[in-house]
Amino acid sequence: MDIKLNLSWTGGMKGEGLIQSEGLSTKISIPAVYGGLGEYSNPKELYVASTAACFLSTLSAISDNKKLPLESLSVETNAHESDDEFSIHHIANIVLKSDATDSDKKKAADYTATADSICAVGNLARKAGVNVTAEPNITVAE
Repeated sequence: MDIKLNLSWTGGMKGEGLIQSEGLSTKISIPAVYGGLGEYSNPKELYVASTAACFLSTLSAISDNKKLPLESLSVETNAHESDDEFSIHHIANIVLKSDATDSDKKKAADYTATADSICAVGNLARKAGVNVTAEPNITVAE
């Protein structure tokens, strides 16, 4: 797979940029904490979003292929940076259909772990020294 992005920037430190591709169009800016505009996405946010999107799409594909009775699926992702560590943590909010069994709940947890372990972007982040983790939050629809 080839990826082609077109990027442009105007206005110096307080300016803004634009990233465009076939399926993406987003404004970027330098975070205010670094003296930038701080109004749009920034490179770290996009990096974290990439790991989250990979995890979500991988979990969705596994769940669909394995016929998990999903009502809905969403992911909350938090990133933390300190002087010596950068970490990304995903919480998979998995709502199973009302007729889901205990076995389905176990499978949902297993699929979460599998998605975390095979997500290509998360694994690239790990190779770069980022601590990437995921946990399931499984409920059953009423």
